[in-house]
Order: sequence, then C-alpha cells, then structure tokens
Amino acid sequence: MSFEAEDKVVDQYVELKEKQDTDELVTTLIEKFFIPGNRFEEARSWKSVIANKTTAQEISDKIREASKKTPAASIVRIPQNEDWLNESASKPAQASDDQQYHYDRSVSYCNATKMMLDDIEDVKVCRNEWITFMSKQFIGGLKNKGADHNVLSMALSDYIEFILLPNKFFQTASNSAPSQSKLTVEKAYASRSEVVDYLRQTAPAVLEEKYLLNFFSQTATVGAKTDEIIVTDNHILFVPEKKSGWGAGEFGCIPINQISSVAVGSEVHTEYQGISSKTMNFWTLTFVTTQYTQFTRWLYLGKNEAEMNKNRPIHGKTLDRLSEFVTLTQGDSFQSSGGYTTSFGVGFWM
Repeated sequence: MSFEAEDKVVDQYVELKEKQDTDELVTTLIEKFFIPGNRFEEARSWKSVIANKTTAQEISDKIREASKKTPAASIVRIPQNEDWLNESASKPAQASDDQQYHYDRSVSYCNATKMMLDDIEDVKVCRNEWITFMSKQFIGGLKNKGADHNVLSMALSDYIEFILLPNKFFQTASNSAPSQSKLTVEKAYASRSEVVDYLRQTAPAVLEEKYLLNFFSQTATVGAKTDEIIVTDNHILFVPEKKSGWGAGEFGCIPINQISSVAVGSEVHTEYQGISSKTMNFWTLTFVTTQYTQFTRWLYLGKNEAEMNKNRPIHGKTLDRLSEFVTLTQGDSFQSSGGYTTSFGVGFWM
C-alpha cells in the first residue's frame, strides 16, 4: 500500500500551516484520500482544523453522506468499551475479520507501550496528524491480519482522547506473559514490522533466535520511558518504545548466559505536586550480569490497594515465566520522592 501522494500533501500542510491558510490542502486530503479510502475517523479529525466554517460544514456533509453509503464495522468504543482491557498486546496479532478484536488489541497495545507519550505536547496540538501518521504505521503490519484502516484510526483516536492526554494509563493483561512458543523472534513479531525493522538494524542475529517471553516495563518511576523486554533462548533484549530520532531510547542486548541473577525488589515513590502528592508502588527488576553491570526496570503496581491487587497477579505470572529462564533473587526495598512542594509565609504590610 502506497501513501506517497498523500504524504506529499501532508508534508505541504505541515510546512505551511503556521504561515498561511491550509483549508485547501485539508479538503484535498479528505476528498481525495480519506473519503475514498473509507477512512472517516481521519476525515472527521482533519475537518476540525478547517478554518472556514462554510467549508467545514460542506466537508461534514460529504463525510456523512459517504459514510452512509459504506458498510462499516460496528465497533463498541471507549468509554463504553472496557473489554479491550482483557486483550493481550504481548501476543502476536491474530488474523481475523473481527474488527472489534483489532480495535481492542490496538488500544491495548497503545496503552501497554504508552504510545506517543514522549511526544504528548505535540499530540495536543497536532492530533489529526498523529492519528494519520500512526494509523499508517499500524496498517503496514496489520492489513494482512484483516485489520481495517478506519478501525485502527478509531483505536488511536480513542487512545489519545481517553488514555494518553488525560495521562490515565491502565495496567492490563497486555503485560502478561504469553505461553511457550516455538516461534522465532521474527515470526513472533510479524505483525509489528517496526520492531522487526528495528532489530534488523540493531541486532539482526536475534531475529532467528527462539522467542520465549516479552513484557513491558518502565525505565524509572516518574516521567519514564517504556521498554519492551524480549527474552530469547540466547539473549535478553531491552527494546525502547521510541526507536529513532530525538529522544530515542537506548537498546540493550545481554547474552542470557551472562545474567547471574535478577533481583526482585520494591519501591514506594511519593511525587509531590505543590500542596498535594501521590504515592505509587512498584516492583523493581535488577538484571545483574557476570560482567559487573546491572540494569534496573520498574513494574508499576498501583496507587491504592485495588490497583495493586489487580496488577500483582499479572506481574506475578510474568515473573513466574521469567524464572524459567533466569534465577530470581530477593531484592532490596526502597522509598523515594520527587516533584516540588509549595510553602506559605505570613507577612505584614505597612
């Protein structure tokens, strides 16, 4: 699937939007690419940046009429839909004509990896561009699995609206360990072309190794990036969420026979925000090597008893699987704090 002609129009829009009227470019995108492609979610999102009210209304009418003529999958969307919480993003995508499945899995994957979190300030002002950009990335790996482009755009739009921008991430079954697999890493990630391409550039040999397990972790307690930890029969990989460009995370690749132990500890972190604060609980995983190096990652447990009781079993299953391949030991417990506090003074004015 080629988006070359469409991308040229988007590039023009990005270049000119701060300098001049771009209504004509936006209407071209909607009329020439989105509506003919039944990509109505993107069409509606881009329509919101049209400045001329008359033009915006005309485009709304065209979207509405076109959508009436096109059979569309009936998707239950967030916030009514909570079933996506049960859909695992750790497992490879399944080939299916069930568009609800593709919607649920895509939301779960975005949530588990905290997709676009590093770019959240840009997403706030360029939401339409991000939906289009990311949906193209998704469809590249999921079209052969039966996913509909418009449904993937719905998933991205709802993730942005209800999870990313409110900063309301969920710990879900997407962080649970998949069952034992005989797949190679390349085959296990066949539906996630961005991971395969990244590994092909950074550590091509691991693509042919046996895939054993993957799960998601944080690189710190607050304001952290997300790593995906992939365990093969020969290596433990730390694959960053942001893989290229400014602020890209660091890739890690440790031979599994150099892991002397993984210390499982805990940390209670209090983040102060003026006169208020919030306390978060984590399990820590410290990978200790025979080369005198160590790598620590954080598994978020929750801010209260209910969250912790929900997340502990998920992480517990992951640790049970991890213990099949490396030695787990008792780690240390920590308390930490960050943020800022506001102090008040009393003065007398004469």
